[in-house]
Amino acid sequence: MNLLFIPKVFPRASVIGGPILIHHRIKNLSKMGHRITVLAPAASDEDLKDKSLEPYCEEIILIDSPKGRTSQEIQELSAKLRRPPFFLSGDGGYDPNLDEAFRSLLARHPYDAIIAEYSMMGQYLEGAKEIIPRRTMTIISVHECYTEAFRQRASKGEAISEETTRELFQYEFEMYRSVDHILSLTREDMETLLRLESRLKGKTAVVPHGVDTEFYTPPPEKSWDTNNIHFLGNFQHHPNVDAVQNFMTHCWGKISSQVPDVIFHAIGFSPPLELLALRNDHVIVREGGAHSDVRKTYWESDLFVAPIELGGGFRGKLLEALACGLPIVSTRLAAFGIEPVNGKEMFVTNNYDQFTEYTTRLLTEVRLRKEMSTQARALGVRFDHKNAAKKLNDVIEAYHRQE
Repeated sequence: MNLLFIPKVFPRASVIGGPILIHHRIKNLSKMGHRITVLAPAASDEDLKDKSLEPYCEEIILIDSPKGRTSQEIQELSAKLRRPPFFLSGDGGYDPNLDEAFRSLLARHPYDAIIAEYSMMGQYLEGAKEIIPRRTMTIISVHECYTEAFRQRASKGEAISEETTRELFQYEFEMYRSVDHILSLTREDMETLLRLESRLKGKTAVVPHGVDTEFYTPPPEKSWDTNNIHFLGNFQHHPNVDAVQNFMTHCWGKISSQVPDVIFHAIGFSPPLELLALRNDHVIVREGGAHSDVRKTYWESDLFVAPIELGGGFRGKLLEALACGLPIVSTRLAAFGIEPVNGKEMFVTNNYDQFTEYTTRLLTEVRLRKEMSTQARALGVRFDHKNAAKKLNDVIEAYHRQE
C-alpha cells in the first residue's frame, strides 16, 4: 500500500521519545512491503542532513519550520483559521507551506492511508477533509490527548482557564471526528478519548509504543557495585520537569540519607533553570538526547524512576529501560500501556512513601535488583517495535477489507 506519514517532528534515528516510535513504524512497515512517503517539518540542520529514513521511503519532503510567531500573530491566525492558539505554535504548529505541500501531494498521488503522527498534525487532515479521496484511510495517531493534559495541569494549579480548555476540546475532537480512525498508545488513553467523546466508538484502536530490543540489549558484564538512579526526559515537555521535582520533593531526602553514595541522574533535552538549580555532587542534571549516549547512560544505571503525574500516552523511556534490564519504580500513570506484574517486573505505586521504600530496597538489595533486572528485560522484549508495527498494519488492512 501507499502510505503517507505526517509527523510533527522529523523522526530521524538519532532522536528519542515519540519520534523514534514513528521512525521504527516507518522502517518496519516498509519491510512489510508498504511504499512510504514522509512529509515533515525540518527544525534543524540535523533534520536536513539526516539520511536514516531514506532506505525505507519512496520520498521524504522536509519543510523548514516557521520561526516563532508573536502573540499578536498567533491571535490573528487563530481567528482566521478558527483554531485554538495551541495548534499554531511549537512543534507541529500550523505552517501554510506544509499545508500547501500536503495538498499538492494529494493532487499527485493516490494514498491508501494517511497517518498524522501526534494530534497536532491532525489539523492538516481536518482542514483538507473535503479534498481527501474517499478511498484514502485517514488516521490520527494520538500520542497525548491535549484536553486531558490541560485539565491535569489546571488541577495542579497552572493558570489555564475553563474557556481555554473548552476551546481546545472543541477543535481537538472535531479533528478526531473528521477522520476514519484514531490510534492511541494505551488502553487507558483510548478510554479517556471515548469518555470525552462517545461518538469515536468503533473507530479507535490501541497500537502501542515499541522498543528496539536489539539496540538496547545490555552488555553481558555489569557492575552491581554502584547506586545510580536514572530519569530521562525531554524537559521541554512539562510532565518530565514535574516528575523530577516530584522525586526531589517527596523521595530524595530519605533515599540519600539511607544510601549515602547514591547518585541521581536527570538527563534530557533542555533542562530548565529550576532543575539545573538542584545540581550538586549527588544530583546530576544535564543535557542529553543522542541515542548512543542515552543507551550508555541506561547501561551505567542501576534503576530507573518514573514519578510522572501529568500527561498521557506511552512512556517509551520505560520500554528502553526495560530493554536495558533496568529495574523500574513508577507511578501508575507512567506505566500505562505496559501492565506489568507489580513487584516482579516493576514496582508501581502512587504513594511516595512506598515509592521511596521500593527505590531504597533496590539500591540496598543486590539480589532483588538482579532478579528484577531479568524480569524487566523479558517484559521489554514483548514490546519490540516489530510487534507494534504489525498491529498498525493490521488496522490499515482491516479498514481496506471492509471497504
